[in-house]
Amino acid sequence: MKPRLGLPSDAEAVTRVIIETMPLDPQWNYRFPLRLKFPDDHYKYTRMLIEYFLDPAYDDWLVMVAEDSPEPGNHDNTAIVAFGVWDVSYHNKRLYGPSYRPQDPVTDVENRGGSLRRDANHERFNAFWKGQIKAYKLYFSPIGPEQIHLQILATLPEFQRRGHGTSLCKWAMDLVRREDLEDMSVMASPMGYELYTWLGFETVASFKIQVPGEEEALILQAMIYKRFDG
Repeated sequence: MKPRLGLPSDAEAVTRVIIETMPLDPQWNYRFPLRLKFPDDHYKYTRMLIEYFLDPAYDDWLVMVAEDSPEPGNHDNTAIVAFGVWDVSYHNKRLYGPSYRPQDPVTDVENRGGSLRRDANHERFNAFWKGQIKAYKLYFSPIGPEQIHLQILATLPEFQRRGHGTSLCKWAMDLVRREDLEDMSVMASPMGYELYTWLGFETVASFKIQVPGEEEALILQAMIYKRFDG
């Protein structure tokens, strides 16, 4: 089935996908090591972020979902099994110009209690976001506003390797061409690196996220998919 636009009514299903899938990714355990001890906080603030992404008023962000059935070929019993979140602020930057300030759901969640969430290691959480912002400015900002950024891509474990992540990425790759954008960027963790490489993304650089004084660190890859004309 083709991906479809995510709706506010999809918040519960998308939250389920991210909570069940993302622990497979090292960055999730790095940021939320206490999620099993404080599951209510983990659910509350994860869902809050998803609700922002799905809110039509937050039009700098776009969610696409993929549906499937536990029974192959049964299209009467489908549910959301994968989704992607993209920063599509290029359209507001086109409309309002260089002075436009993009929406920031992560900070909005922090201001609504997320800064005190008990499931997170806040030093690592802050190092992760500051590191991503720094890497984005270094590797992607010079390209300019005519690009989209893949923020999250997740598929339920039991539905992986069925093409859902590929279909979501190809939808966005088509958007890059339709909108005459320069590229799609992503900060790839080990969980997604193989897929993005197979889809034709290029690695721009590796970068480290680490709290000063700690030995543990994350290594992410700054990657881009460039539009090829013709």
